[in-house]
Amino acid sequence: MSSQLIELGQQALATISCSVAGGASLVKCQLLASEFYEALRQELKEPSLGASAKRAALIAAAKQCQQIARASISPDAMLGELKQVVHLLNVESPAWEPVSADPRSRPMLRVIEGGLSKS
Repeated sequence: MSSQLIELGQQALATISCSVAGGASLVKCQLLASEFYEALRQELKEPSLGASAKRAALIAAAKQCQQIARASISPDAMLGELKQVVHLLNVESPAWEPVSADPRSRPMLRVIEGGLSKS
């Protein structure tokens, strides 16, 4: 993630937070967030990202931004969604990143003796 994108997201969050506090309409808040969303989409188009964890985080953030664009969302809910998007971009290693499993902790299947297992 570029630091410019994160900074733009934080600026949008601050601006929209003030606007929501002042009673701004949903459309105005969405318009204020649009520059950040466009920058996010541009960064997703960068070929240097490949199939990295950063790209996966950007995709997740873009999907979350789609919630912001709904007409049925309230300005407060939109602000909450935007906070989550900015937080997602700030996280160094996303929580959804796969963790290597310890082979010793794998479950073992065993036959329980008794009942129908004996012939």
